[in-house]
Amino acid sequence: MQSTDSFLNKPTKFFLILAGLIYFSVMMLNDGFMALDEYFVGITRYIPAQTSTLQTLVAPDDVKSPLQILPMHGVAQAALAVGIHSPYWQYRVVIFVLGILSFALLIFAFLKLADTLRFSLKQRNFLLLMLTFYFAAPFALTRPMFESISAPWLALAAVWAIRYDLNGRTKDLLWGVFFASMAFVLRQQLGFCALIFILLPLMKKKWKQFFMASALGLVLLILAGIPDYFLRGQFHYSLLHLTVYNYQHGADYGNKPITFYPLLIFGLCLTPFFIKKYPSDFLKRTIKNQRSLWVILFLFVFLHSLFPQKWERFVISIIPILIFIVNPFLFYLQENFKNHKARLISLYSVNGLLFFIASFFPPQKNLIEMSRYLDQHPEIKTVYRVNDTPGWITEAFVLNKQFELMASDKEKLAAMDWTNCHNALVVGEFNLPELSEVTNRLKLKAQFSVNLIEQAAYKMNPKNNQRRVQLNLFSGCD
Repeated sequence: MQSTDSFLNKPTKFFLILAGLIYFSVMMLNDGFMALDEYFVGITRYIPAQTSTLQTLVAPDDVKSPLQILPMHGVAQAALAVGIHSPYWQYRVVIFVLGILSFALLIFAFLKLADTLRFSLKQRNFLLLMLTFYFAAPFALTRPMFESISAPWLALAAVWAIRYDLNGRTKDLLWGVFFASMAFVLRQQLGFCALIFILLPLMKKKWKQFFMASALGLVLLILAGIPDYFLRGQFHYSLLHLTVYNYQHGADYGNKPITFYPLLIFGLCLTPFFIKKYPSDFLKRTIKNQRSLWVILFLFVFLHSLFPQKWERFVISIIPILIFIVNPFLFYLQENFKNHKARLISLYSVNGLLFFIASFFPPQKNLIEMSRYLDQHPEIKTVYRVNDTPGWITEAFVLNKQFELMASDKEKLAAMDWTNCHNALVVGEFNLPELSEVTNRLKLKAQFSVNLIEQAAYKMNPKNNQRRVQLNLFSGCD
């Protein structure tokens, strides 16, 4: 315990540097993306930068706001302007630049929370350690996703909600409205969480502040709708159509129970490790300081539970808030380490394993690497596949696409002229035994592997995870 105290009492700059190194390493070593939407309604709109324009950021049937993709588009265009022509490396620049910006905003939010709640040096540094090593943070918060780039702004809004709740200053209230509005611009569903800045003045019966917050929020809402008017012909086109689309077609993407988000958050917070009886004065103080956080969390869960489709990635936006909520409980246990040694060692072990896998094993790696390989081998004109594996690859990372993915079967492949070097065959790992007669006559040119999580996902549910397998590329040529 004494060694832990000595470590946590180091200057805060040590922990800032440590956090920076971890996040920088993740951004450099992990080029993966999490969701299909992130690729098809995100990456493909701003990559390659050579073909992306303001007019192509959103498709006619999109319900996304052009403002959501604008940060990625701007960085990709800047990368092209300085001579980065490879679409893949344009994408990496987007990850790096937006990741650094998100990290800086998060550090600012976390330090402001520590100042607001008058944390000791130890607790401030412990909070930074949680941001650094919480398993769901470094990777998820540095992706060019709407959920990721909006998360720091919602975190700032939450901190300023606490500041206003504790001191009642008008400037904290108005700054909070601004931060919540920024989160809304980048992910419109988060605008619902801005209601905290209406509820708090009402609870305090500060009518002047209530009207000031309402007026500022209305002005910012109007400003956010203007780009839609010029780009899509209707004021707040995206917000209106997003709401209608989710209501009418949400069930097309799945129908998960209302308990989905509470249970997901329960798991993300590793809650079983924190179940114990805490001192009443500790609980009262914590609840008083955190009531704004709990209201924001409730608003988030309430809105997202109204619609049938519920995706895990949506909670990325509230990861910093979950860290804020868990922090006092984990710090309390750490301060009483001897009494909770087994609990904490188990918690840190589970989190450490998840942190390592989530941070340094890129998702969709097989699809990305196959695209890069084909980009570097323009002599390949036709890539044959079986059983729709892969169903797609990240073609946005190919600058001048010259190949075509063609469906085939065992009989056709056996009769194919593989001396033609324009032909190649890609086979998923699970199809290799079936196609051994064909592949034994060919040369294995490349293998595109997947991470441990994707391997496990395929083994547990092969039917819905066929893209999460190692891909093997064969050719008849040297």
